[in-house]
Amino acid sequence: MYKTMKKEIKKRLSKKCLCCGREVRVIVYSKSDYRGGHFFGKLPLTTKAEDKKSFEAGTHIEKIGDFEMNVLNIDPKPYAFVEYWECPKCYWGGRLKVNTCNRIVVK
Repeated sequence: MYKTMKKEIKKRLSKKCLCCGREVRVIVYSKSDYRGGHFFGKLPLTTKAEDKKSFEAGTHIEKIGDFEMNVLNIDPKPYAFVEYWECPKCYWGGRLKVNTCNRIVVK
């Protein structure tokens, strides 16, 4: 006596994978579910002048448990946002490796 839950397609989107540049075809359903790619949120884009202002404002030390890190006193003001999508091959295969110390992308 269970009703089958049928997902209705709301729209189809075409996004770009940030790792490899492939087209990711995403199907969005009526209940905010999607399939076809992996979404990680929006990334802010800032200008070099805004970055310079925030670095000149200085940093302070935040402590979370035993881990200490330097945090900017003022966040840079973003002028736009980019959606971070990955295709299934990059998400499951781990094609892109980023060296966080030097911010160098290694393939």
